[in-house]
Amino acid sequence: MDDRLDATLRGQVAEEIGRWLTSEEEEGRPRPDTLDQQQKARAVLRRLLDEHAQAALGRGEAPLDPSVEEELIDSVLATAFTAAPALDRLLRRPDVTDVLINGCDDVRVMTLTGEVLQVEPFATTDDQLIEMIQTLARRGGHMEREWTPHRPILDLQLADGSRLAAAAWVTARPYIAVRRHAMVDADQRDLVRTGMYDEELRSLLAALVRSRRNLLISGGQGAGKTTLLRALLHECRADERIVVLEQEPELHLDRVGGRHDHVLVFMERLANAEGQGMVTLADLGRAVKRFTPERIVVGEVRGPEVIDMFEAMTQGIAGGLATIHAESSLGVFPRLPVYARSGGGQWSTQDVLELAAIALDAIVHLRRDRDGNRVVSEVRFISRFDSVAHQVVTDPWYVAGADGRAVRNPSAPIPVDVLADLEDHGFRPSSSLVGVVG
Repeated sequence: MDDRLDATLRGQVAEEIGRWLTSEEEEGRPRPDTLDQQQKARAVLRRLLDEHAQAALGRGEAPLDPSVEEELIDSVLATAFTAAPALDRLLRRPDVTDVLINGCDDVRVMTLTGEVLQVEPFATTDDQLIEMIQTLARRGGHMEREWTPHRPILDLQLADGSRLAAAAWVTARPYIAVRRHAMVDADQRDLVRTGMYDEELRSLLAALVRSRRNLLISGGQGAGKTTLLRALLHECRADERIVVLEQEPELHLDRVGGRHDHVLVFMERLANAEGQGMVTLADLGRAVKRFTPERIVVGEVRGPEVIDMFEAMTQGIAGGLATIHAESSLGVFPRLPVYARSGGGQWSTQDVLELAAIALDAIVHLRRDRDGNRVVSEVRFISRFDSVAHQVVTDPWYVAGADGRAVRNPSAPIPVDVLADLEDHGFRPSSSLVGVVG
């Protein structure tokens, strides 16, 4: 089989499928599923091979044998929807969370334990690596996400939900980072088994969700915020009407079989090449209240949508959950006014913090311990806003122990009325906790 012809056909098929998907999207039609794309690719291949045969006859050469054509079709279709087979193999590894590529000859993976391992390269030159990622972008059906010297930064959602970021032409070499959300269908018991937290904390978090407390999950990059958010949402009733707002699909609650059957997913949309059509999370946050949500979930708070989220939480839509980047549970509060004003709003710091104190019930903070494992390190209860001190008053129910994992804080007992309600919803504190609370 002619390897050059194989590579040429793969490129041509990818280009045509990309254009077709973009056209379908622009016309407002549903995105063709994988089977439709495969059938389209086969038809494109048949046409290209017919054109190749006609060109060969025109040169006085013999066309390809039918058996060779079939072999070519099978070969191209086998990789038609995976421009980077080696990358796909890495992303199928259950222990891999990140793939980091620093030029074609430097490929590393980060595992669930935080270990970074060097693996075999899957491109022989930087140009080949760039071409591979360009094909991935075209195949995504988003032509505005082209990766060229004119558009040197790429942000792409892969078919498995992983996020790919790439940069070239403004860097010494092409750099690619792929983030994969592991343990897609993990529940709280799975997280306890991995050592993220203990059984007592599991029952507390479950009780907070079931009692419809509003929770914010904080942590650094790759700390496990989305994994914990998804696990906590599994504590909801299966028929609960959950409205999810995300920049890109990461929670996938609507795809988890048997867990949830009434999930609405709203996604932010970037502006097109003409600067039109943008829909922000703040826009969605205002709109979704009209869709009768029982619970609103924001995949990641990072802008003015924080105000709409807080307003929903204080207007009868209780039990909201969201994630936010922060270096500690207390580090959440300085970010909130900055996010609120990022859309041009004139919110004062005091107003934002006062609204946060009314809306939020608790912050759950994650970090990596000294061995690189993802752990819950803090649970901070939101008590009230102190208008004299102009700050949110909180109680650190759980604080980081010597190993970084959350342990009970005897100096911050859970109030008796709150404890009683949480116990009614399944919280099972240890015997030592019962004696502390008074």
